[in-house]
Amino acid sequence: MALVLVKGVIFQCSHAGQTKLSDGSAKLTVNNSGVITSGMEQGISFGPGPDNLSPCTNTTTSSPPVLAPCQITAPAGVGVASKLTVGGVGVLLDSANGLTTNTQGAPPGTWKIANAGQTLLTAV
Repeated sequence: MALVLVKGVIFQCSHAGQTKLSDGSAKLTVNNSGVITSGMEQGISFGPGPDNLSPCTNTTTSSPPVLAPCQITAPAGVGVASKLTVGGVGVLLDSANGLTTNTQGAPPGTWKIANAGQTLLTAV
């Protein structure tokens, strides 16, 4: 069983960037925090911003290197609940992960969950 992700979940890229997601679905909550459904991770940036907890250190291979923060541009490849859904969309689990991209042409990276945001509800 894996933990269900909720508002406040912390995503981490492979270059040590960490970002908190401060949105969730109000249709299902855990301890008053909305759950995160598949697709809500799209658009997350590990670059500067109000929800950034630590910056992504990804850089281009050019000389001099240019900072190229990771972004999540596609839904999770794994870690989507098969039985727990909200509006027909699976909720994300703490086993979710996927690939990152960036707009500066630096090598892509990966992302994973650093903290699910809750420890009460699990799903498969």
